[in-house]
Amino acid sequence: MREYRAVSVLWAVLTIVWCILNIVCFVQPQWIGDTEESVGYGHMGVYAYCYPDSANTRYICSGSFTDFDTILNGPFKATTFFCGVAALLMLITVAALMLFFCFKKTAVFIFCGILELVCAIFMFLACVIYPAGWGQKEVYDLCGNNAGEYRIGECGVRWAYILAILGIFDAFVLALLAFFLASKRAKIDVYSTTGTVTKSELNGYDSLSKKSIPIQPQVVAVPNTVPVVDTDRYSEYSRHSEKPRSRGGFQL
Repeated sequence: MREYRAVSVLWAVLTIVWCILNIVCFVQPQWIGDTEESVGYGHMGVYAYCYPDSANTRYICSGSFTDFDTILNGPFKATTFFCGVAALLMLITVAALMLFFCFKKTAVFIFCGILELVCAIFMFLACVIYPAGWGQKEVYDLCGNNAGEYRIGECGVRWAYILAILGIFDAFVLALLAFFLASKRAKIDVYSTTGTVTKSELNGYDSLSKKSIPIQPQVVAVPNTVPVVDTDRYSEYSRHSEKPRSRGGFQL
């Protein structure tokens, strides 16, 4: 039970951490960017495109996830949708952790596991669809004419894109761990309601009892019963030990 609680706490902490990282992947325009060999300067995210402003010596970003018309092309719009929904599902998963105080833990684990599994699928779709939008004019200006669909040209992959790819495996592992904890919790509920004790729990109790409780001899009370006499043997003995008597009633 102690190991089960430790794994459950670890799963909850990792879920919160991945929720924060998923939101960071969504809002940060650092999926691809310029390198030393690129012809332009700037970087791109799932919906935002940032380019330098020489007058103010800073980057200006355009594009918003609240207005799909400002996003460059269709693949970037699809990536924005899938990545944004994945971040929303992780927020719901973190909020669902409060349900452990109200509902059965098995049902909450299954619910959170389903949300994390869908999040992993959506992040996979976002990472696969995103390179299809590299055939845009703004990408050519940044990465050169060698850029195209699934060809990054002279640009490089930034940390947000790598973090999103790692997040696919993270969300998938968290979903499997949630289903595993749900199955273990169901067994614990069965044991607590039926009173069934497993062999390991019994061994642990025996070892604990042998160390902490001294073994004392037990006195068994034997019931005071009348012994049963074997009538056959008694009759045989009586025939051999019986003395002959006279017909008149006098003994010889």
